[in-house]
Amino acid sequence: MLSLSEAHHAARRFLEGVYADDSMTIVLRTESTEEYPWAWAVRFDSQEHIDGGDPGRAPSVSVVVVPKTGEVPYFPPKDMTPEEFADYASAIRPTAL
Repeated sequence: MLSLSEAHHAARRFLEGVYADDSMTIVLRTESTEEYPWAWAVRFDSQEHIDGGDPGRAPSVSVVVVPKTGEVPYFPPKDMTPEEFADYASAIRPTAL
């Protein structure tokens, strides 16, 4: 099972790959990480959005799901609000545990 710091490291590696060709500087919002029984929900933003507030400089998704099993991180569906994601994440019962 991945620890919090391992989840942050996995999220960073995943996001560096996703945004490798982008001009945004990705920043993990580690203080906003949420723990679920099967995964960590790691929030992130771009430094450009944080500094300037321009929504055009914000990532289209602001959370990456990092399974505690060490599987590949992934983005939740884009159309979920943070509240909907919390309900989704709390309700899932993966078989891999």
